[in-house]
Amino acid sequence: MIKIEDKKELVKLCSFIVMGDGGVYYNGKNCYFVMNMKKENSDYIYLCKDILENITSCKIYNRKDYNKDGYVRKEQLRLESRIHPFFTDLRDRIYTDKYKGIDPHALKLLDYEALSFLYMSDGSLYRYLRPEINMKNESYSVNLNLKRLSYGDLFILKKALKEKLDLEWNINRHGKYFYLRLRNKDLYKFMKGITPYITPSFSYKILDANLLNKDGDIVCSSKKLEESSRNDLTV
Repeated sequence: MIKIEDKKELVKLCSFIVMGDGGVYYNGKNCYFVMNMKKENSDYIYLCKDILENITSCKIYNRKDYNKDGYVRKEQLRLESRIHPFFTDLRDRIYTDKYKGIDPHALKLLDYEALSFLYMSDGSLYRYLRPEINMKNESYSVNLNLKRLSYGDLFILKKALKEKLDLEWNINRHGKYFYLRLRNKDLYKFMKGITPYITPSFSYKILDANLLNKDGDIVCSSKKLEESSRNDLTV
């Protein structure tokens, strides 16, 4: 277990875990935490377990989803906590009825460590080829695909990211969903700030900041870039 003495630090981490892929649900008068994750991301789910066990005990077990024919469709790890009033408080702040939103209190504590939990769970790094440009033929896009959030919630998050981390994002739309897209000029700053907190299984979502200049442009050859970034496209 990672011992966390600072209560604000614990609230920050737990809040952003829940605002990512985690969830808190009622069982009687109080709530428990639950999260499902691919087995290949076991380092992330064990990190979350270490943090949450500052609140109460948790367990991780295998979970199988079956299709209508009875065959295993996918296998995941499931993290589940005991019932605790702490999670009830998180539920009251983050959820509106049954829908997950943004916790304004947690946004006051926003830093790169907190942002890393949103990025690992719901972030993506896309690579675009730009052959019309000689040396700079690589372009990247960082998105936060928080589909469950309303436009209003994304606007609140966008504002906090600017105020706390000086990162500028656009709110874009894909079909009926909205998402945040990082402005390219802040790509260097984002990668430099968030990389220390990314678990190894999510390393495909980051770029070596040394490959970028402070305007977010690629400053190395395509060969060197290809060697340093094996998985360029992810959701």
